Amino acid sequence: MLYTKSFSAQNQNDSLSLLYGFVAPGSLVLDVGCACGDLAAALHREKNCVVCGLENNPESVALCRRLNVFKQIDQFDLNNLTIAGFSDYIGTFDTVICGDVLEHLIAPDRTLQVLRGFLKKEGQLLVSLPNVAHASIKANLLLNDFTYTDIGILDRTHLHFFTARSIASFLAKCGFAIETAAAVTLPPDGWQPHPLSDLPPEIASFILADRQSYIMQYVMRCCLCSADSTVANLKKLENLSLDKNERADIISRIKRLLVTKWPDLLKYLEKLRLRR
Repeated sequence: MLYTKSFSAQNQNDSLSLLYGFVAPGSLVLDVGCACGDLAAALHREKNCVVCGLENNPESVALCRRLNVFKQIDQFDLNNLTIAGFSDYIGTFDTVICGDVLEHLIAPDRTLQVLRGFLKKEGQLLVSLPNVAHASIKANLLLNDFTYTDIGILDRTHLHFFTARSIASFLAKCGFAIETAAAVTLPPDGWQPHPLSDLPPEIASFILADRQSYIMQYVMRCCLCSADSTVANLKKLENLSLDKNERADIISRIKRLLVTKWPDLLKYLEKLRLRR
């Protein structure tokens, strides 16, 4: 199955758009889990970046090759990534991007420690991770529901779940300090079957009082770090500003309607996009 990651650089409530903004023009970039190459194409054409890619899905790799934007694109299972397997990448890249990918891996810490070795000393890691402490997940857990969905925080292909606190620790243990953090927000009901209105009002109000309840994804620009950066990382995530974009909220509500009422429609529309 194709795993697509289309985006618009103008949409600032989108993880790939935020990652795109963190990349300097002319950079040498490794796009890890590059899907169908939308981000790589924008970096190559609009920022004159040289991009290499790693992607496990053969259909996605075939699409990427037809784009003619990658210096090198390899079909590879990131769960088996080793330094020895890509020795020519050691200390090479200005930027390594893990956009919506680490949560899908068996051992994301092991993969990230390998990717750390591919960065130049002054290089940066760009990463986006979902927030399982979003209001919709909290509400549904209180209603004894943990429903996987085709998109969103409980995407059925996710193997790992993160909160701000666990992200701070995870990145620190892998040798990274967060320099800049941003958030992708999502209306409180998210993609889950039960809205907050199913809860007693005082419990719903308690959930909505927590700023983390509005965050769907954390998007971070990280540097290499030898000291324990857990505390500093957490401060970056807890103090970031939230852009509760009304237009993005309207689009999210429309998507929620489609996902809950006609779950196969979004998949069909995405297939049509890829055939153009």
